[in-house]
Amino acid sequence: MEAKKTIAIIASTEQKTTAVVDKFGAENYRLLLLQKESNQLSNVSTEIKQKYPALEFEVIDCLKDGCWEADIIVLDISCGEQKEVAELIREVATQKPVISFSDHENIELENSLKYSKVVTVVKTYDSNDVSLCGKNRAALMEVSEILKM
Repeated sequence: MEAKKTIAIIASTEQKTTAVVDKFGAENYRLLLLQKESNQLSNVSTEIKQKYPALEFEVIDCLKDGCWEADIIVLDISCGEQKEVAELIREVATQKPVISFSDHENIELENSLKYSKVVTVVKTYDSNDVSLCGKNRAALMEVSEILKM
């Protein structure tokens, strides 16, 4: 039996956190919900427990510690937050897949996390289509499988 992978989720809003959890909540993952401020995700935590009672998840106040513990890192943050978050997680994100949800290819994030396997999930606003962008073929394939694309 394969060990559960741990996914760290950094999102800029409770709604984005909930949306990312909905993508992974029914799967066999352990989720780490990372928050910048204490109690930022307390309401979301209660909702998740009700919606996914069997889900193994934890809310962590330190982005760096949570990303260090994770196998995969998911970012659903604004462009303005990316540089700050990249600086905080850079040394613990080395050689890990970092999935970024965006409306465009994210070269700046790839440059900030150059030793990570950054894959950008590009959302098209005029349709429900998404595409994957990134330099690491294995990471692209892994993210495609994770997101069932």
